[in-house]
Amino acid sequence: MASTGSKTVESLVASALFFFFAQVVRGDAQSSAALVPAILTFGDSTVDVGNNDYHATIFRANFPPYGRDFKDHEPTGRFCNGKLATDITAETLGFTSYPPAYLSPQASGKNLLIGANFASAASGFYDETAYFYV
Repeated sequence: MASTGSKTVESLVASALFFFFAQVVRGDAQSSAALVPAILTFGDSTVDVGNNDYHATIFRANFPPYGRDFKDHEPTGRFCNGKLATDITAETLGFTSYPPAYLSPQASGKNLLIGANFASAASGFYDETAYFYV
């Protein structure tokens, strides 16, 4: 388990990256009604929007019942039936779409101007964790 100090450092790095990205990237991919220019997401399956669909892993959510309450009622790679907390946050901040999974084909060009999701299910702090599931 990670220590409190490393969690604090991780939070500070994530915040710094977000604010750096927010200052550097100014584009027209998102309406001016959004409160921030972009959203960067780091995490595990609780916020993974489909990055694991592009990894060689057993941890995937690209089959039913995942996505049955999401738009088009199709599996998206999210480890839930509908919206994730990050999707709701994006809507609350004024975004008209959700940041794509970084490894997906949709994560290119102007789509990256609204941010990207780097989360991956079964991710952890220790490298040894990943070796169990490859």
